[in-house]
Amino acid sequence: MPVFSPEEIDEIDRLWRSLPADHMWTGWAAVGQSPDTVWLFRSRAHWRRFPLTRTANGYALSDDRGRVFREAESLEDLLRAVEAVPALRVAGQD
Repeated sequence: MPVFSPEEIDEIDRLWRSLPADHMWTGWAAVGQSPDTVWLFRSRAHWRRFPLTRTANGYALSDDRGRVFREAESLEDLLRAVEAVPALRVAGQD
């Protein structure tokens, strides 16, 4: 599996820091200098985390269960997909 370069990690951080403080994308995390997965954290109605991975042609974003739901060639396009994911529904919630 391809890994993230330090420049890509810097780009993720730059994109995240460019958002307003109350944006639903609340943070990100990675382990090591060249990780194979970056976790994106989102909160609107519910906290969620999404694994972001490198592919041969770009990037893939998966849901909470690890199922890829979006692929793109650029980080900026892919990270916008976090906003499009609906909040989780809780039993009894209308």
